[in-house]
Amino acid sequence: MRTKTGLLGVCLMGMGALVASSANTKTAAARSNAVEPLASVQVIAKATAVDVVPVNVSTAPQAPAPAAGPVEVITPPPADPYLENPKLRRMRTGEISKGMLAVAASIVHRHYAKPVGTLIEVEVDGRPVIARIERHFHPEGGPLKPWGFHPGVSLFAHR
Repeated sequence: MRTKTGLLGVCLMGMGALVASSANTKTAAARSNAVEPLASVQVIAKATAVDVVPVNVSTAPQAPAPAAGPVEVITPPPADPYLENPKLRRMRTGEISKGMLAVAASIVHRHYAKPVGTLIEVEVDGRPVIARIERHFHPEGGPLKPWGFHPGVSLFAHR
């Protein structure tokens, strides 16, 4: 058996190790062009013991049940997610309430994997607010975490 591998063998082994170690090192921001469904619905049917419908059932239309939480309208990002929509403006710090911060935190926790530029329209305190998934950055060693690039939410209002 030969113990010498030569320069070519060492280079090939190094390239093989590099390829094997870099299988999937992309962050969420780098994978932002992946196409994902905007919503999914899971329906669970319950079996009941009684399958008989009463004869005198009213056929009058029923009022829809009130929504359990805030209604979100999710819009996919445009072709260039960093292009500003002229009908929207960024909200100033003084305009943002604690309720809006809580809604923004819940949106980023639920929709962080959506593509950059995705718009989520919600109503907070009777005011329509548009949250946009963006790429944020916090310097390493700073007071804000997570450090580095990460998905975040910016709040917008209609002009």
